[in-house]
Amino acid sequence: MSEYNEEFDGIRVTETNQSDNGWNFLVELGHGDGLVEYFVEVDRDYWTRLTGRRIEPAELVKTTFEFLLSHESKELILKKFNLSDVNGYFHNYEEEIKRLL
Repeated sequence: MSEYNEEFDGIRVTETNQSDNGWNFLVELGHGDGLVEYFVEVDRDYWTRLTGRRIEPAELVKTTFEFLLSHESKELILKKFNLSDVNGYFHNYEEEIKRLL
């Protein structure tokens, strides 16, 4: 189990499970009473296609949440989703993520 927590900025990403097919993460946004939790699946093939394996999956999840928060409030983000679903809601997601990496 790994945790991406470089200079905690309100987004905490913790790996909860890893398999041959990918990873599961717990993402926590905010602090105290304002804390919101999300459960995110990342398929290994999708991560590879999106990042070329240049960054760790946890960093991709954090970057994705930064992208999502730039488009909507944390209360509107689905509490459980597969990372590949984001492009269905935000058609520029994959292009934008690749640019940010």
